[in-house]
Amino acid sequence: MQDVKKVNIENKNNIKFKRDRRRKNNMTGYYILVIILSLMIAAVLSVTFAFNVHSININIGGSGTTEYSEEKLLSSSGIVGGENLVRMNTEKIREKMLDELLCIDDVTVRKDFPNTVEITVIPSVPAAYVECRGGYMTVSENWRIIGQVTEPADEKLIVVKGFDPVTNEEKSVMKSKDADKDEALKAILDEIASQKIENMVEIDLNDKYDIVLNYDNRIKIKIEKPVDVEYKLQYAYKIITEELRENKSGYLIYRNSLGYSYVSDEEYRRVNGSINSMIPKRPELPGTEAAAGELPPEGELPDELNGENEDEDGETEVILTDVPPVEAEPQAGW
Repeated sequence: MQDVKKVNIENKNNIKFKRDRRRKNNMTGYYILVIILSLMIAAVLSVTFAFNVHSININIGGSGTTEYSEEKLLSSSGIVGGENLVRMNTEKIREKMLDELLCIDDVTVRKDFPNTVEITVIPSVPAAYVECRGGYMTVSENWRIIGQVTEPADEKLIVVKGFDPVTNEEKSVMKSKDADKDEALKAILDEIASQKIENMVEIDLNDKYDIVLNYDNRIKIKIEKPVDVEYKLQYAYKIITEELRENKSGYLIYRNSLGYSYVSDEEYRRVNGSINSMIPKRPELPGTEAAAGELPPEGELPDELNGENEDEDGETEVILTDVPPVEAEPQAGW
């Protein structure tokens, strides 16, 4: 009788499973190593031989035209042929161009892989002369200071007085010492441009609670505080272009719910520039009803200023208190 040798089949299966698992782990590690090495090689190539600059495109954006040649713009960018796109710092290029070139408002530098750079330049468009120490700053539409003059030369540009700029250094962004004046001027200039109001000559911000706009050097528009600017400008421009004759000169004075009142230069000088002096208040006289009745009720205009009034040329001038229909609506106070 032969002896039977027992074989542990389960043990052999475990050994084979462990061997296969170890082989798979080795292959996985090998694949990972290959991937890492490939990425390292690609990274080295990308910052050495691949993605180098072959072409630079200069584009002009915005509404203005540039006084700089393409060669000047390329030179100020500092980009040279063969420079690597991956390592290129576009923000530094932008800052360099803004620092070197006076008459540009903004620059955008974009990488267009594999080998092109797109540079878009926004030329400065003069928008206003802003009073400063020693003269006036020429300011672009984006509030970049692009020059200085002793006296305003371009009649098409609005003159801004009383802004109190922090600095008049060229290439810097204009800013007032009073943040409220920053907001007020921006709102007014934006609305003048948006409503396409022509012949606005000057904006006086010396008193931010009594802002005065000069239209065509003949009508001073007193808008008080910079609240409801859209509404006030639409309203005033409608009166000037539709209600007042072209030879009229004087003041449009905004008085809240009463709307605008037109006052001639002569009348304004007579009351020494105070619209309040043209609105008498009821005196405190106890027991004198007749005397009180001699004056108009408090808040109303006297007869010579209410309705029609003879002016120096024999024609009538009207105190305008009825608000004409405009699209904008007055908003909350400032």
